[in-house]
Amino acid sequence: MIQHLAPARRCGGAIAALLLMPCVALVGQTNDESRLTMGISAGWIASAQLWDVPRQAISSPFGDPDFYHLHRELRSDITISGHGTYFRGPHLGFTGEFTYLGLGTTDACVVVQDGGNLELRAACDALQGVQHSAAVTTVQGGVVLRPWSRTFIQPYLTGTAGVAFTPRSTVEMTSIYGAIGDTLVTLNIYQDDHTAEIRPSFTLGAGFATAPSSGYQLRIEVRETWLAQTIVTAATSQQGLLPPTRSVLKGFPSVLVSFDVVLEKRRGRRY
Repeated sequence: MIQHLAPARRCGGAIAALLLMPCVALVGQTNDESRLTMGISAGWIASAQLWDVPRQAISSPFGDPDFYHLHRELRSDITISGHGTYFRGPHLGFTGEFTYLGLGTTDACVVVQDGGNLELRAACDALQGVQHSAAVTTVQGGVVLRPWSRTFIQPYLTGTAGVAFTPRSTVEMTSIYGAIGDTLVTLNIYQDDHTAEIRPSFTLGAGFATAPSSGYQLRIEVRETWLAQTIVTAATSQQGLLPPTRSVLKGFPSVLVSFDVVLEKRRGRRY
């Protein structure tokens, strides 16, 4: 009886060893580690309130002035980024990116005191829901920290700083409420003669990247971008003047999906 059990035990042990061998091999294996990547991202950036003036006087040549409640916000839109990242080691890397933020302004106007001039009411009505482009491009550089560089899903943190190019004023406001022939009828409410086209910008982000496979990897990132914006802080005595302003940092959250080409990587263990 003992003689029959021993071969059976040896056979069972051999089968168990054969079944465990792939698992042991998998434990020894690690994923490749990207060192140099270039890629493109696309996503969505959220909106933010810009400024609000509850009582702006608009003078009338035919009677009492009107008072407008004026509001402007930056609406959400798409964002596209081109970037490159280099890791000297497994965890700390350096990144640079050029990003387009397709922001736009949306205006609102309500007559809070009507002086009886129908043209002024028409000018306010024409401002309601008017949209303009406020697209911004940023050039930034910074660092990337990835705690685990060999796992299939790799979490990371990134922080960058740079400059933003803002070609359009966020203060200037004009209502176009009619036309006489080819000539537009306009009401200039606020002027802006001091638009700063280059301003600071900052970004913090967190995301997940896949391990490099067949020369590419995918990433999903949530980030917050801060842009210096000029806002109106108070009403003027009448329309057509330069209003009091100040510069503030406005935060814009966004979500991006990225496709990266891996130009250099360090191979993982294959045993």
